[in-house]
Amino acid sequence: MDTRTIFLNACNEIATQLNGFKTLEKGQRLKKISLDKDIYFEIYFQSSFRNDSSSVQFLPHIAIYSKILKKWQTEQTKNEYSQGLIFGNQIGYLTPYNNWKEWNLAGLSYEKSIIEITENIEKYILPIFKIFNSKEIAVEFLKNNGTKFNQWSENSISPLDFLLCFSEKDTAEVFLNNFVNNCPYKGNILKLYEKLKTENEIDLNSSEFHGANTIKLAYVNGLKIK
Repeated sequence: MDTRTIFLNACNEIATQLNGFKTLEKGQRLKKISLDKDIYFEIYFQSSFRNDSSSVQFLPHIAIYSKILKKWQTEQTKNEYSQGLIFGNQIGYLTPYNNWKEWNLAGLSYEKSIIEITENIEKYILPIFKIFNSKEIAVEFLKNNGTKFNQWSENSISPLDFLLCFSEKDTAEVFLNNFVNNCPYKGNILKLYEKLKTENEIDLNSSEFHGANTIKLAYVNGLKIK
């Protein structure tokens, strides 16, 4: 069996064990729509062109999107390529592996890898998706916890757009300040905020550092760092 077939078989075998997900791209992408039909959840399986008989790489990623947020982002940033992304990551960073994680599907590793991947999705990823099944619950969770969905997930600025779009300004401001106060590059953010006060035009589609474009969007929307 060629490596591509092994990979796609694994994608579909995992999909059959996850209720409510639609398979796309021959099973490489799994999609589930939230109760309000706006937010949707994706699990995307990646492999490698370097695969051979002894190594068939399998890398799962997740992403949470909103169609309304996509429209809002496009209006705010004038970027037609806005995706409406709320949050995304490689599964390894959201599980006890706490790192970039690749599984091998070759030979005897196949069944063990399928079991491990499915168990990690069910135990650690589906609970994250459940939070975003309700915007109200998601907003409250992010306000109180940031993106610390479990003990392994780290703080991310990514959902700030979601909060600017769907919550009160005060809520988005709490999220922003909690992120900044726990951010290893807090100094860069504070310097950027000061710099923005002197600029007549702000490019919301460029980033001097990771997440800088989101920080700029926070500034443009009047959020204060305290």
